[in-house]
Amino acid sequence: MTSAVHESRCPRCGGLVSVTLATSETSDQLAADHSGCPHCGVPLVRAIEGHADGGWRVDERTGA
Repeated sequence: MTSAVHESRCPRCGGLVSVTLATSETSDQLAADHSGCPHCGVPLVRAIEGHADGGWRVDERTGA
């Protein structure tokens, strides 16, 4: 069985950014709460409100 890699669009450039992180076990995936866009380099955080996942948003705390 292959594990699916879930991606969401970067709000700045529109490039796809993985929303999961692989662990040492190839079948395990962990949700990422922050990342950097591999396309434009902007720092990102998950846009989660309550139980709804809104994808990535620019991390304003870094001054980006």
